[in-house]
Amino acid sequence: MREGSGSEGWSAAGVARRLAAAGHAIVDPGAAERHAAVTLVVRPRDHDLEVLFVRRAEVPGDPWSGHMALPGGHRDAADADLLETARRELREEVGLDLPRSGYLGRLDDLHPVTRRIPSILISPFVAWHGENIRVSTNAEVQYHIWASLRALRDPVLRSEVRYPDGGREHVWPSILYEGDAIWGLTHRVVMNFLDIITERTSQ
Repeated sequence: MREGSGSEGWSAAGVARRLAAAGHAIVDPGAAERHAAVTLVVRPRDHDLEVLFVRRAEVPGDPWSGHMALPGGHRDAADADLLETARRELREEVGLDLPRSGYLGRLDDLHPVTRRIPSILISPFVAWHGENIRVSTNAEVQYHIWASLRALRDPVLRSEVRYPDGGREHVWPSILYEGDAIWGLTHRVVMNFLDIITERTSQ
């Protein structure tokens, strides 16, 4: 049986190996006004992995207001690097203080593809946490959920979000999980992770 086949479960080392083998695209910041980092936290559960999502608080003027997201935010001048940005934001938003060794690798850098969102470059990191995990959200977060890879990969949960952008209505792919739509930048990060994790499970 191969690791991650659904019958053996996963290990941190196994996820790290797949991330390392896949590599990640580093995007030139170019004209991006800001740089940010997010953390995709995974934990083992019932021979599967679960991913941590947060629902952002409703804030007037915030383009991500009320969206499902991964913990993260803008890089501060005091952050030594983007990994420190990811660690700090994870600690502030959901109360998880993970060491650098708890991070398994990176996913592809990405820019927003809509002018509705300010110019920003986002670097996603993947972190591992054990099953016994306590999440304590701050005022920036309404609530959090854990979604299994099994559910995130399920084609039955594929959906669409229609959103106005520049006077036109755009259609964005999404995952509809227990009433929450995972779409936009978060959807792109999740699909990047799923592509890497599931690449060899059918072989």
